[in-house]
Amino acid sequence: MVRVITLKLVVILGILGCSTAILAQEFNFKYDNGLQIVQNGQVLPNGFAGGLNAPQFSTCKLDNDGVDDLVVFDRTAQKLYTFLAKQDNTGKYFWQYASMYENAFPSVSNWFLMRDYDRDGKKDIFTYTPGGIKVFRNVSVNNTLAFQLIANPLSTTGYSGKQNLYVSSTDIPAIADVDNDGDDDVVTFDLSGNFTLFHRNFSIENYKNANTLEFRRVGDCWGGFFKEHFDDIVFNQPCGDNPVPLENPFSGTEKTAKILHAGNSLLLLDLNGDGLKDILFGHVTKNKVASLFNTGKSSQARFTSANYSFPTTYPVDFSVFPAAYFEDLDFDGIKDLVVAPNGSDNALQTVDYQNSAWFYKNKGKDDKPDFGFTQKNLLQNTMLDLGENASPAFADIDGDGDQDLLVGNAGIRGDAGYRASIYLFENKGNGTFELSNNDYLNISKTLQLFDIKPFVTDMNGDGVDDLGFLSNSFVDANIRYIPNKAAKGKAFNLTLSESVVLPQVQYLANGDFPLFFDLNKDGLKDLILGKGSGRIEYHKNTGTAQRPIYTLENEQLGGIVADYTVGNVSLATADLNGDGKNELITGGRNGYVKVYKNITEQNLNKFVADSTNIFDEYNKKYSQQNLGGMLSVAVADLNNDFIPDLMLGVNTGGLKWLKNTTKFLITATEEPKNYLVYPNPTNRYLYIKNPEIADYELVDIWGRRITWQRNQRTNAEVVFDLSAQNEGTYFLKISKDGNIIQTEKVMVIK
Repeated sequence: MVRVITLKLVVILGILGCSTAILAQEFNFKYDNGLQIVQNGQVLPNGFAGGLNAPQFSTCKLDNDGVDDLVVFDRTAQKLYTFLAKQDNTGKYFWQYASMYENAFPSVSNWFLMRDYDRDGKKDIFTYTPGGIKVFRNVSVNNTLAFQLIANPLSTTGYSGKQNLYVSSTDIPAIADVDNDGDDDVVTFDLSGNFTLFHRNFSIENYKNANTLEFRRVGDCWGGFFKEHFDDIVFNQPCGDNPVPLENPFSGTEKTAKILHAGNSLLLLDLNGDGLKDILFGHVTKNKVASLFNTGKSSQARFTSANYSFPTTYPVDFSVFPAAYFEDLDFDGIKDLVVAPNGSDNALQTVDYQNSAWFYKNKGKDDKPDFGFTQKNLLQNTMLDLGENASPAFADIDGDGDQDLLVGNAGIRGDAGYRASIYLFENKGNGTFELSNNDYLNISKTLQLFDIKPFVTDMNGDGVDDLGFLSNSFVDANIRYIPNKAAKGKAFNLTLSESVVLPQVQYLANGDFPLFFDLNKDGLKDLILGKGSGRIEYHKNTGTAQRPIYTLENEQLGGIVADYTVGNVSLATADLNGDGKNELITGGRNGYVKVYKNITEQNLNKFVADSTNIFDEYNKKYSQQNLGGMLSVAVADLNNDFIPDLMLGVNTGGLKWLKNTTKFLITATEEPKNYLVYPNPTNRYLYIKNPEIADYELVDIWGRRITWQRNQRTNAEVVFDLSAQNEGTYFLKISKDGNIIQTEKVMVIK
C-alpha cells in the first residue's frame, strides 16, 4: 500500500520547555470585499457596510479626486462610516463604502459635524466633549488625512468671564456664519433647553481672518423666542445684547427655575433667499421638524412665528427626535436635506431603523431651497440593513453543500406590532448570498418575539444540526430549538410548531447570547452564556446528549466580571490558527472582538485574551478597532480557503465580514509516527491504522464533533465515511487516556 504524506500541525509550545503552556499569539483579520449580498434581484453596492440607525451627515474630501465624499456618524453605534464618491461606467456618481478612511479620524461621540471654520477648503471637526464642544482642525496634506486637536473644550466669553461653550450630549448645535461676516458662529440651547444662545465668533473682527475660534456670548437669548417643549414657542422675548433678566412665561419665575435639559436639534440655513439664517428645529418629544423664519437682520435675529410641520409637502414624521442636515448628497452641486432620528436607542421600539434617513432633494438653490421628498432610506437601501441588532449564523439550509446565511434581528414594526424574524440568505456560490426569505419559518407572523439570536448545533444528540435561537418577549427571555427531521447532509426539515423551549436557564435575560460547546471535554455540549452585563456563565451539561440538563457551574467564567461598557457578550468557537484546538471568540457592546486561544486549555477562573487586531488599510498596520455596537459573532469559511473567517452583526442592523489573516501553524514536513491516515485528501472514506487502542474524533474548523470512534484492538483499521460531509478542512484528533497525542489535518475534496 502506498503511504500518503499528511500535513502535520505543529504547535510551538516547547520554547519555554513547557508543553502545556498557552503561548500568546496575535489573531489578525482584515476587511474584505469578496462577498456580495443580493436583495430584490439587485447586488447591494455597500452590502457589508453595517446598516444605519441614527445617522448624522457631513461631506468632506477623503481622497484627492477633488469631489466631496461623505462621513456619517451613527449615534446608536457611536461610530463613523466613510463613503467615497465614485462613478459607475456611465459616469454617474454613487456612494461607495470605504472603511479604510474611518481610521484617519479621531475618536468622537454623541454628535459630529464637519465645517470649514478656517476657510482653507478643508472641513474641520466639531464634536461632543463632556459639557461642550471639541474641535479638530483638518491639517491634511495631499492624499493624507490628518486632524489636529485645537480645543477641548471650546470656550466662550460670557457674563462671568471665560467658560466652556455648553452643548448637551443629547443636542445637535448649529455651526454657521450667522451674522454673515465670514467666520462660523455657534447657536445652541442653554442649560434648560428652552432658549437658544448666540456665541458670536470674533475672528474676522479681531484678526482679519477666520483662523481663530474666539467666541463671545451675545445677549441673553437669540432670536427673541422661548419654548419648553416643541410646539409651544413664545415669541417677542427681550434678548438684547446685554445681560437682561428674562422671565419664564410659563411659570412667572426667574430663569434659575428652568427645567432639566431634554434634547434639541438645530440647523441654520436660509430658507427664503433673504440672506438671513432661518431655523429647522427638532425636539426629543416630537416626531416633527419645525421651521422658523428670521425676520430680523444679520446683526440681530428675530423670529415671530413657526411652522410645526416641515416641509409643507410630505413633512418629516419620525416617531421621536428628528435632526436635519444640509449637504449635497446627490452630486448635483446643490445642498439637499436629510432628516434622521437623533436618539441613542430605539425608544419603545417605535423607530423604523430600516427607513430612518429621509432624503429631500433640493430643487431650488442653497440659499433658497425647494425640498422634494425622495426616499426614506438614503444609503440604507445600498446595504444590508435589517433594522437593529443583526445576529448571524451559518447552516446548509438547502442541503446543497455550502453554508447559507441566517440573520436574526431585534424587530421591525409592522401591522402586528414590533416583531423579530430570521432572514435567510441562500449561498449562491462565488461569495454571493441572495435574500430568499425575510421571515424564515414565519417566526414573526407566528410569535411575538424580540432580539432573535439564532444558532445551529445538534441539540438532541441525533447527529444532525438543529436550528435554535435565544429571544425575548413581553413575558421573558428563553432559548428554544427546532428539531431537524432531515437526514445528515440533506436540506433542513423544520416545523416551528415543534420547537422545544429549554427549561428556564436561571436569570436568562434579554441581551444574553448562547453558545453550545463541550468545554470540559466530556463529550457533552455545555451551555456557555454571554451575558448582557458583560459576564460569561458556564452551565455544565449534567444530563445526556439526547436529554441535556444545564446546571450553572460558574457565573464568572474565566474571571470575567460584569462590565456594562463591554456588555452583551456574544460567543463563537473555531480553530482560528490551524493548531487543531478551539479558540473562543467574543464580541461586545463596545464594538471590539476578543480571542481566547485554546479555550479548553485555559484556566477557567482566569481567561487570558490574545491580541486581536484588524488591518488598518489607511495606516498600513494592524490595530484594535471599533467595528460597531453590540457585536454578534459567527464563524464560517466563505471564500473557500479552508480558513474560518468572522461574520459580525452590529446594532445598526447590518453585517461586517472580516477575513482571517492569522498565521496558520502548519508545516508540510512529514514527522515520525506509528499510524497511517489515508487517503488524504479524500472524497469519501478515511482510513486510520494504529497499533494502539485510541479514541478518534473528527471535528470541523469550528471544533464541532462530526463523528467519533474507538478501535477495540490493536492494528485494527478505523474507517470514517465522509460522504455526507461538505468539502473543506477537518481535523482528526487521536487521543489516549483522555490526552490528545496527535492532530491531523484532513482535506475533503469532492
